[in-house]
Amino acid sequence: MKTNEGIAATAIDVQKGERDYALLEIPAYMPWSERKLLEGESEALIAHLDATSMWLSPEQLQTVTESDFEELLSELKETLGNAS
Repeated sequence: MKTNEGIAATAIDVQKGERDYALLEIPAYMPWSERKLLEGESEALIAHLDATSMWLSPEQLQTVTESDFEELLSELKETLGNAS
């Protein structure tokens, strides 16, 4: 259940123009993911990231870098490793 503060924070985010962007919509993502596949990365892991989104403002969209994708991939691998 959201608190009043959480609801207010969401309203402010919406007013700022923040929204969920699929990783596929982030300019730096496609070159990175294509390179990772060519390097032999698991197609299933990349497909999972393809279906992932980030809550960003339009300004933040341009600041997402390959290191952010590397971190997401690393966290995904860690999560899957802990699930087995």
